[in-house]
Order: sequence, then C-alpha cells, then structure tokens
Amino acid sequence: MQNAQRPNLENGAYVTDVTYPAQFVRELMPLWLGSTLTSLGRLAPDVDQAFDWLELGCGAGLSTLVAAANHPAAHFTGIDLSQREIERATALATRAGLANVDFICQSIEAAADAENSTSPPKRDFIVCNGVYSWVGEPVRKAVERIVAQQLRPSGVAYLSYMSQPGAASFSAAQRLLRLMARGHPGDSAAQARNGMNLLLSLEQAGAGYFVEHPAAARDMQQASAGSDAALAHEYLNEHWQAFHAADILQSFTSIGCEWAGSAMPLDNIDAVSLPAQVQPIVQQLRQQGADALLLETVRDIARNQNSRMDIFQKARSSLATNRLDLSEHRQALLRQKVMLAPPARLGELTSGQHLVLSTRIGPVDIPFAQVQPLLEAVQDAPRSYAELASLPAYAGNPGFINQVLQVLAWAGWIRFIRSPTSTDLEEIEQRCQRLQQVLKDAGLGDWHIDAHAATAMPQGSA
Repeated sequence: MQNAQRPNLENGAYVTDVTYPAQFVRELMPLWLGSTLTSLGRLAPDVDQAFDWLELGCGAGLSTLVAAANHPAAHFTGIDLSQREIERATALATRAGLANVDFICQSIEAAADAENSTSPPKRDFIVCNGVYSWVGEPVRKAVERIVAQQLRPSGVAYLSYMSQPGAASFSAAQRLLRLMARGHPGDSAAQARNGMNLLLSLEQAGAGYFVEHPAAARDMQQASAGSDAALAHEYLNEHWQAFHAADILQSFTSIGCEWAGSAMPLDNIDAVSLPAQVQPIVQQLRQQGADALLLETVRDIARNQNSRMDIFQKARSSLATNRLDLSEHRQALLRQKVMLAPPARLGELTSGQHLVLSTRIGPVDIPFAQVQPLLEAVQDAPRSYAELASLPAYAGNPGFINQVLQVLAWAGWIRFIRSPTSTDLEEIEQRCQRLQQVLKDAGLGDWHIDAHAATAMPQGSA
C-alpha cells in the first residue's frame, strides 16, 4: 500500500466524487415540527401562513422540494457545497414549477460569513440534517452562527447528529473503513464497499470487537444493506464524531436557543422510550430539579442512543416565553387534526392483539384496546383532537390522547394534517403531483406526496 490513494474528499474532508443519495426526512417537514412542538406545550409556527425556511447541507434537496411544494406561501432555500447536487435540485424545482425555492452552491462557512450580523433575523426554520457529525469544528461553529444571526425569535432550529453513547462503539469500524479506502482504486463508493466487506468478514470470523459490541455489529449489518454511495458519505469523511447531547444543548443555549425536545416523538415520552426500571429514576431526578443536560444524558444512556434529532427554539424577550400555559396548550391540542395512514392496516388487528413498536430499548407492546377507539374513529374520516377527546374511552383522561397520537405518528399509523383554514388544497395537490412525476422521471423514486399531511412517503406505503 505504499502508493495507496486517499479517499476522494473535497479539501481532504468531505466525500464529493459520488452523488449523495436523495433522501427524504419526514422530521424536517414544517407540519411535523409544528405538531411535535404543540404536543410538547410550546408555541408552534403557523405553517399555513408565509414563512422562511433554510436547509444547511441540502444535498439533492428532496426534503426541501417536498416542503416547498406543500407550502406555496413560504420561501425555501437550500445550500450545499456540491455543485452537482445544487444543479440537480435546481433543475428538479424548475421542472416542477416550484418558484418558491432557491438552491445555492455554497459552503456553510461561506453562508455564515456572508450574513450581515446587523441585519434582522429572517428565518422561521433552519434545519440541518446529516451534516453536523461529519464536518469539522469550523463548519459546526458556522452552523451555530447562522442560527444565532438568522433565526427569528420563536423560530425553529432542527439539528441531527450522531450521539453518545450508542454511536461511539462504531468509531473503530469507521476508522478501518477509511484506512481500507487508501489502498483501493476507484471512487469513494467502491472504496467504502471494499472496507465494509472486510468488516463483515471480521464479524463472521468472530472478531472480539463485534463480540463485545453487538450494537456495532447490528449497525454494520444495517449500513451494509444500503447503497455503496451511502456508505461512502456516511463513513469515509475525515470527520466522524458522536456528540454528547449535553454539549450540543449547551452550545445552542449559548446562542440564545431553548431546547424544546426531539423531532422523534417517541423520545419525548419516557413511558415508551425508556426501560421500565429506569423511568422512576428519571422521575426522581426531575423532582429533584435536574436540568435538561442531565436528564437527556441519562435518557441517552438508558436507550444507548446512537442518533438524535433535536428541536430548538430561539428565545423570545424576557417578557415572553415559547412555553404555552395550560389553557393555551389545551386549545392548541384541540385544534389539531389527524387521519389514519394507511387505512388498510387497521383491519390487521383485533382487540386482543398488541401494537409492537421497534425501539432503541427493544420491542414495546401497546395493548390494542388502548388505541382501538381512536383508530376506529379516524378510519372513515379525519378527526380533530376535540372529537377524539369526546370519545367515552378517553373521557376521563383526554391528555392521554396527546401521547397516543405522537406514538402513532412516529409509528406511521396516523398523520397530522392541515387545519380547516389551510391554503387551497387543490392548488397544493397539483404542485405535489407535478413534483411526484418529476422525481419519478428523474429516477429518484416513486413517491406519494400527501398535500393533506404535507409530507411524502414511497408509493405502496401510502
């Protein structure tokens, strides 16, 4: 390996020679984020009105395109350092007739430097998915500068990253992948697959690393099932770091943001995301006044969390808060509306069965009798939270519906949908249908873009 080549990286840091796989992330969608904030008792942006959205590291722009199609009154911007990805995203937007979205070829550092810190904040949403753990500190600091400078008070920042302790066990395997890439010809995708084949051989041979770290073996098997390009972008970058949630929360607090919760609703509900024996420990810590830094660290240890999707909100003035009082929270919940998704699945269950959720702590059983009245109520037509709260099964505990809806949304059983005062859905449906066809023609998948729920899913799961 004396003449071995380095992985194909931009400035020696980030893979750019192979196309980043087009990826839709439902947790980035404005309606999803708003519904999650409402469930948490926080002020949520009105996504039926005009707003401004920025995605940092948008790649092929699939999530930004879906959001733009669903929200014609809003303006969307996606930035990425790959000229190829930006040209592809721009072409897709043009063919779909989406005039409310711009894609800019620019590094995150350049975007932060270009912003005049004296100009007023203008963004209602700033989202950054699949970037933070794979870039160096200067880029991470640039992300934080953009949020500090551009996010409006009460605006929403979303950040995904690999987290401790769950992702830490794979760091040795990631290093091996990078080392193997040095000695293999071809592009980054071929290099990544070559390294993954060696890892699989080591695991099958009983290497002690995988015996002692079964989570690493599980993560490797899952990663291996993906495309070679996805492997390259995930594991061949120079920077690959799992962060402690407490450090991220502290960093965003220092730029005037409040941690709101997780964009993965299940992680906001201890009763279904933590082992039963851990729940009273967390409850005791809360009663003792433990802050979010400690509580989230305990939760991450309890789940062996390997990734996080954190939601932050820009703080308001000292005289205002992003937290709703009990009456405001109740009214915000009652205005929510949901639909069953997809309807056919309800017939698969009977009252004696359980919904089984696959979670970080293993299978979690929910007796079907607890959710049957709710699911039956939405089987034929969308229902409001107020209508569900009036069902006899929940009359004594209407707050229970909040958690049930969040769990079912996470599991893909229900979808939150637009309010009755939403923008004309007929126009939005036409925009979504055009984008569906454009994506299909471009070979980016056969998608169903749901104008009611303002989200997308592969055809066949709709």
